[in-house]
Amino acid sequence: MEATLRKTGALLGKDLKDVARNPTMLVCCLLPVGFMLFYRYAFGDTVGGEMGAEGLSLMLVSWSLLFTTTMVASMATLTALAEEKEKHTLRTLMLANVSAEQVLASRGLVTLAAIAVVDAACYLVIGQPLGGLPAFVAIGIVGSVPLVLLSLLLGLAARDQMSAGVLSMPVLILGIAPMFAQMVDGFSEVAAYLPTGGMNELGLLLAQGNLFTPDALVPLAVTLAWVAVAAVAFALLYRRLTRDN
Repeated sequence: MEATLRKTGALLGKDLKDVARNPTMLVCCLLPVGFMLFYRYAFGDTVGGEMGAEGLSLMLVSWSLLFTTTMVASMATLTALAEEKEKHTLRTLMLANVSAEQVLASRGLVTLAAIAVVDAACYLVIGQPLGGLPAFVAIGIVGSVPLVLLSLLLGLAARDQMSAGVLSMPVLILGIAPMFAQMVDGFSEVAAYLPTGGMNELGLLLAQGNLFTPDALVPLAVTLAWVAVAAVAFALLYRRLTRDN
C-alpha cells in the first residue's frame, strides 16, 4: 500500500508539472478564462442591452462550464496521453512496475483539479457572487467526469498527437452542444440530456438562485446517470486500450 501511494504521488506530481510546462495544456487552461473575460466586457453593452443583465449572466455561467469542461478535458487528458504514448512514456512507466490504473487515475485527478481551478477563475472573472463559488466548482467537477473518462479512453486509443486531434472532435462537439440549445428549434429538449446538459442546467439554476429546489432533481439525475454510464464504459474498455502498440 505504501509503495502504491508513493508511486501515485509521484505520478500526480509529474502530471501537475506537465500542465504548467506543456504549452498546449497551459493554453487550453487559460483560454476559457480569456474567453469569459472577453465576452463579459465585449458583450456587456451590446448583448447585455438586448438580453438584460440577467440574460448575459446566465449565458456567461453556461459558457464558463461548457468551455472549461471541453477544452481542459480534451487537451489536458486526451492530448497529454497521446503525447506520452507517442514518446513511449507509458511503456517506460509500465516497465517501471507502474500499473495502468495508477497512470489513468493520476491523469484523471489532475485533469479534474485543473477543471476546478479554471472553473473558479471563470466564475470570478464573470463577476458572480462569491457565495455560489463552491457549488459552481462542484457542478463543474461532477459534470466533467463523463468527458474526462471519455478523453482517457480516446487518449489510449490515439496512436499519436495527430490522431488525438481528430479523436478530440467528439469530445468538443458533445461538450459545447448545449450552447446551441436556444439557436436550433427543438434542440433545447435534447441538449438537456447530453453528457454536459445536466451540468449546464445546474449551472443556470445556480445563477438564478434555484439550485436547491426540485427543479434541480432532473438535471442532477441526468448528470449522475452519465457519470455512471461513462464509468461502466471505461471499466469495460480501458484494459483493451492499455495494450501498448
